Amino acid sequence: MAAEIIQGINSYFTFKLGGELLAVNVGHVTKILELTETTKVPNSPRYFKGIINLFGEVLPVFDGRLKFGFPEIENTRNTCILVLVFELDGQPVSSGIIVDSVEKVVIFESDQIKPAPTVGKGFNTEFIHGIATLNDEFVIILNIEKIFSEEEISLINTIV
Repeated sequence: MAAEIIQGINSYFTFKLGGELLAVNVGHVTKILELTETTKVPNSPRYFKGIINLFGEVLPVFDGRLKFGFPEIENTRNTCILVLVFELDGQPVSSGIIVDSVEKVVIFESDQIKPAPTVGKGFNTEFIHGIATLNDEFVIILNIEKIFSEEEISLINTIV
């Protein structure tokens, strides 16, 4: 049911990562948090920063720069954690992603969103819902349900 509602919303929350403008459907964004220390989880991938306590709930936090292959840079006062909700095996799951800065909410009609480019074998664009343009800048619209691999989902399941 939640996925059906989100699919009907054409508002997108934009944010910066590695100098690029990305977006997710606003229906997936539940909170914006100040960057805070995380508790490290042993033997986790480098881009998995750890967990935080969010109002009594365990929230896994990923570094967006590292997850998407951008170079690691120093955090700034604009660096924050986006708390996203998505469905996992039919259940809502929350996860945090560290982003360089939050931008604004924009509206893209479906005809403004172009399919992700086909780059060739070995390049996974499954997590890209599409590409739009905002003020002559490309906006990569992410498909939250496809961002995490089965290994990462398994990690989230063991933590949450």
